[in-house]
Amino acid sequence: MQSTNLIQNKEIKYKDISWDFRKDFTKYSNHGFHTYPAMMIPQVARRLIRTYGKNAKVLLDPFVGSGTALLEATLHENFEKAYGIDINPLALLISKVKTTPIDSKILWKEYHELIEKCLDDKKEINFSQKQIEKPNFPNIDFWFKPQVITDLAIIRKNISEVKNKDTKNFFLVAFSEIVRNVSNTRNREYKLYRMSPEMMKKHKPDTISTFRQKLKKNITSMKQYFEEYNKNCKVNIFPEDSRHKTSIQDGEVDLIVTSPPYGDSRTTVAYGQFSRLALQWLGYDQKKVLDIDKVSLGGVPTKDLIHDLGSPTLKATLQKIADVDPIRARDVLSFYVDFDKCVQELHRVTKKGAFLCFVVGNRTVKGVQIPTDEIILELFQAKNHYKHHNTFIRNIPHKRMPKINSPTNISGNHGVTMNEEWIVIIEKE
Repeated sequence: MQSTNLIQNKEIKYKDISWDFRKDFTKYSNHGFHTYPAMMIPQVARRLIRTYGKNAKVLLDPFVGSGTALLEATLHENFEKAYGIDINPLALLISKVKTTPIDSKILWKEYHELIEKCLDDKKEINFSQKQIEKPNFPNIDFWFKPQVITDLAIIRKNISEVKNKDTKNFFLVAFSEIVRNVSNTRNREYKLYRMSPEMMKKHKPDTISTFRQKLKKNITSMKQYFEEYNKNCKVNIFPEDSRHKTSIQDGEVDLIVTSPPYGDSRTTVAYGQFSRLALQWLGYDQKKVLDIDKVSLGGVPTKDLIHDLGSPTLKATLQKIADVDPIRARDVLSFYVDFDKCVQELHRVTKKGAFLCFVVGNRTVKGVQIPTDEIILELFQAKNHYKHHNTFIRNIPHKRMPKINSPTNISGNHGVTMNEEWIVIIEKE
């Protein structure tokens, strides 16, 4: 196999600070609608689209997340179709809303009516003239103060009465975002951790006011998007799994721009845990909400370290980890076994000449850095004809990511992780 030597060529793989966009504003257009773990910044997606999608008509993000690549595709004049795939219902909702243009005049009208109803309900409840139905999910009182629960229930009830589906979803995304902000969680964490007792004493959120401010920002952003989006680009977002055959036709896609998970959700970026409280408030099935991380890539560990994946780099890396902890090595392998299934599906849906752009992090497990950028390239080249164009290494100034982890799982033994990303560019030949 030639790929390992190829990707060590400094002319192809190198650090490029022009990809950092350190001082750029990342919340323009609808990009600031909702936080999400490990979000690709729009400047990276935009540059990839403009550089490698000059002649592209159909874009796919098979791990759509918060919809950054799809939104950028709708702001580009070339595209006729933009596809997104994800198993997380929150990702699907955010991506759909961010790429659905709505006239801001309609939103402002609905906004004023919604807020007025919420304030009226709160007044009546405070005077014991009205009861509000509250959700009943485990530990709700642990994660939310009583007044916050009441206020969120008021907002949710009034959103449910909005008749237009697109407008209702628009309000639900703002609602979802503030759920975490007014909860008892430490907001800068992507996993669920409760505030300290000292922080809890100071934590007295005005939930309806927080919702109002978030909606104002999102409506203002939507006004900009409504004026700029490509009316010829049709967006389709599928609640599907890129490990299996999706709704996309054979050879339909000519550009992939994506930031896949960095590893299994249980030990790296817990997308399901991040989404849990919002999805519970949005009324999604409790079991499905709790199972998101389990059904994500690498959610089920392999029974052993035997595999037939065509990546020498992965084999060597697994051995280093197994020498320290065989169980963690199996966790790592399970992720790449699942990712290899995605490779097959992406091969099916892309046409010859398509560019595939992956923004990945090389995480550290048991003190061993895993070169995911090299492994992904080898997985593609092992089975199919793919040309490696470049791997750009960028610093991460913006991402909502863990900067410190415990790579040995020993308390107090911390290591810095994922301060850089690798942007891998390959072409299907």
